[in-house]
Amino acid sequence: QRQYSQIEQAEYMGNFNGAVGNYNAHVVTYPDVPWEAVARHLSFTRAAKELRVSQAAVSRQVKLMEDYVGVTLFNRLHRAIELTPQGVEFNTAVSIGLEHIAHAVDEIRREEEGADVTISCSVAFASYWLMTRIAKFRAQFPEIDVRLVASGKGRDLAALGVDFGVRYGRGQWDNVIASHMFDNEIFPVCSPSYLEEHGPLKEVSDLTDQTLLYLTQFDKNWVTWDSWFEGFGADEWSPEERGLSFDNYMILIHAAIRGEGLALCGERFADDLIERGELVRPIDAALKSDFSFYLVHPANQPPRPNAQRFMDWLLAEAQGAPQS
Repeated sequence: QRQYSQIEQAEYMGNFNGAVGNYNAHVVTYPDVPWEAVARHLSFTRAAKELRVSQAAVSRQVKLMEDYVGVTLFNRLHRAIELTPQGVEFNTAVSIGLEHIAHAVDEIRREEEGADVTISCSVAFASYWLMTRIAKFRAQFPEIDVRLVASGKGRDLAALGVDFGVRYGRGQWDNVIASHMFDNEIFPVCSPSYLEEHGPLKEVSDLTDQTLLYLTQFDKNWVTWDSWFEGFGADEWSPEERGLSFDNYMILIHAAIRGEGLALCGERFADDLIERGELVRPIDAALKSDFSFYLVHPANQPPRPNAQRFMDWLLAEAQGAPQS
């Protein structure tokens, strides 16, 4: 086996280290170890271009690797290269290792950039339940900064740099670990002034003659007036005759607070509004949803200590446990 000189190895390492120094952010996202780059591109030329080193330096490094493991990892064809069976096996192991390294670097950088915790949830959940709890948490743990990403889309949490999120469903989603927060009971609400003017309302059937506020666009998991009435075996209602439509839930709830009609609201969303006297329940009927609220975090990324502390705190708060 040929022994590469210290000068040849120093030439490669000097060039490669320079590339890492100049393209650090790129290296973290796509770890450009020479062998992995060649295996990914199946080209010495493209790998060298990506790493910003010479093709000869990359070729020498690959040969050093083959000499070290004692087998041929690439078949050199006329104008192409291909992985040997041993090369495929080796590439799988290297890729897994580099992915772990990338996650570790990401985690270290996040810790260095600050002790903040990032949580994502829908705008409605943030407005009607989470914001008051964040203020309470910050009062108890002022050293932990909380960053809120209000978004109803269940996108890749890890890719967005989000520690954990809140989702509404049955608790079964890919690539996350879900912890149950609370179930959801749906009932009508209205302003005290609306009830005074149009009440008393005693039965579910009494609502079909009222002005019902409804969404024109809603999540597939949403309980609509149609499904709510159906749950009680009540007659169908005609939104064209009695309803007011909205394309935003927060605007709909504000309309209910202003006395424009009846809205459907989840128990946890309504609690604070009812406690403040802005909304009341005109009847006692409530329909339990098939869906619940869950805290979710990436399955392949254990929560950081501060994120875990906030998650545990929120779960206890959601389940009504005393906080200290």
